[in-house]
Amino acid sequence: MLEIAIPNHEAELQQLEAIGLSGYFLGFGLRFGQPDFFMNKYPDAWTKEYETENYFFGDPVAVWTITREGMVRWSQVKLPDMRKIMVRAKAHGLKYGATFVVKIGSKRSFLSIARPDRELTDEEMTLLMSKVKMWAQLFTRSRVALTDQELETLRLMHSGLRQSEAAELMSISVSGLKARLDSAQKKLGARNTTSAVSTAVRMNLI
Repeated sequence: MLEIAIPNHEAELQQLEAIGLSGYFLGFGLRFGQPDFFMNKYPDAWTKEYETENYFFGDPVAVWTITREGMVRWSQVKLPDMRKIMVRAKAHGLKYGATFVVKIGSKRSFLSIARPDRELTDEEMTLLMSKVKMWAQLFTRSRVALTDQELETLRLMHSGLRQSEAAELMSISVSGLKARLDSAQKKLGARNTTSAVSTAVRMNLI
C-alpha cells in the first residue's frame, strides 16, 4: 500500500521517525472518521489509552484534522480540550506536535507527528506539508488509475469465483481476465491476485 502513495517509502518513513521522535499517525482518504489507509506509530501505551478512553471524541487535534486544511502546530490549536487529552498526550512523550491536512475532493490525507523536546522548526513544517501534499495526490491518482474493467475483475475475484467463471460472466477469455488482473496488480503494487483484491478492499475500491 505505501508503495502506491510514497515513493521510496522506507527512506521517507525513516525521515518521519527522525523528526517525530515520539511517533506519528499517517492517514490517506479520510472521510466520515475512517481513512482508507493509516499507519499509527505512536507509543503503544498512548494508543491503548486513546482507544480505551475513546479520546477521538473531544480530541482538539482530531477535530482540527476533520474540519481544517493546511498545517498547524498543536500549541496553536485553540479548540476546546474539555477532557484534557493534550495533557494526557504529554504524559506519553507527545509534548510538541504538528498536524498537516490535505483535502482532495471529499477525502482528506493527514499526518500528525510529535516530539518530546521542542516545537517543529519552520523548515520541518514546510518540508512535511510538501510531502503530505505529494503523497495525497499520488494516493488519489492510484484510486482512479484502475479501469472499470479491472475493478469489476477484482470484484468477481473477491466474490470467490474461479477465473474461468469470472471470465465467462464478463464475456472475455481467461487470458484476457488474467491480463486485467496483472494490470491491476501492478497499479496496486500487489504481488498476486489475492493481495490485489485485499488491497482494493482496504482502499474501498471494491
